Amino acid sequence: MTGQVLDFPIRYKAEVQGVVPELENEWPMFVDWLTIRQAYPGGGLPLVAEGFATHTDLLDEVQFRTVKRFQCEGSFDSTMYIRCDGNVVEFHGNIARWSRQDNVFGYGWDETIRRVNRVLGTHQLPPFVAGERCRFHDTGVVWTGARVSRVDITTNYMTGSEADAQRVIHLLGQHHVGRQRGSVTPDGATVIFGTGSKFVYGKVYLKHVELINHRKTKHGKHVDQEVIDWCRDLGLVREEIELKSRFLTQNELCWLGEISVDRLHRIYRERSQFKRLRELEVKDTSNLSAGARGVLARYEQGEPHGVSRSAYYRYRREILQTSGIDISVPRNVEKVVLPVRVIEIQALVAPEWYRRKYG
Repeated sequence: MTGQVLDFPIRYKAEVQGVVPELENEWPMFVDWLTIRQAYPGGGLPLVAEGFATHTDLLDEVQFRTVKRFQCEGSFDSTMYIRCDGNVVEFHGNIARWSRQDNVFGYGWDETIRRVNRVLGTHQLPPFVAGERCRFHDTGVVWTGARVSRVDITTNYMTGSEADAQRVIHLLGQHHVGRQRGSVTPDGATVIFGTGSKFVYGKVYLKHVELINHRKTKHGKHVDQEVIDWCRDLGLVREEIELKSRFLTQNELCWLGEISVDRLHRIYRERSQFKRLRELEVKDTSNLSAGARGVLARYEQGEPHGVSRSAYYRYRREILQTSGIDISVPRNVEKVVLPVRVIEIQALVAPEWYRRKYG
């Protein structure tokens, strides 16, 4: 079994507005998680809730009640959350996992919204819609439709082997795009960016390791061994970027009517940590100055850089631009090894056999 691959960066074609693309023409980037809500001022909607949480003051007087999310349970122990208090409809979860054995491959933005609305319909709830765009002098531009507070965008990559996939994780732990430094987990299978951030959080990990760990739980016990073996043999590495409410608001993406496939693709390309790996061209230190080579050698041995503050930053910039190694990142216990060969990393879409068997 093989996977269909696309060169990265990928040239995306514009989708026709309002048309759901067929799965065989899906994009390599897909949605992994979504939190979305829409208010209906007229009310009268069915109550969908797990119960109520009552909040009281010191005198045990009820201050207010909140509606608890209803946990929907589908086949293969899949779950998601819906809430409706009669006026506001909310969805929270990963629709790509709903009633499927795994979510190695998810769905594009339009397909995700369509599937979420289908689930809402089974509870007699109205679908999420973009609504109309309105402009006010005091609040600026708002929409009358659904509001998004979290969306995770994801892409799978093929590295060619388990060893190369592990090497990619190691390299990403040494480099970073922007101010988000990589932090490799103790098992060496995941590198995390932006821990604790209220803006954007990201991670890159070995998918087969995640599936093995997930299989030990109730929700992951249905994953087929053939899928785990396929991910391992292919060297499948997944990157997830979680766009949080503050990021969506500041970038005018908090309304359903503001989000488009092209905008999500552009954000992913700008924030992907793989951007750094694609800029690695030099495989040795021959193009470094003598001073930079000395600083890099001391960094590899875990010794102090031994230069002035200004020289340190000058050499750091030179080493980062030339070899891709960021000496400001604390050195891993494992000795740093400069890349000596090229690992081809390609964005991956779901092969036909996977969609046919797992949806």
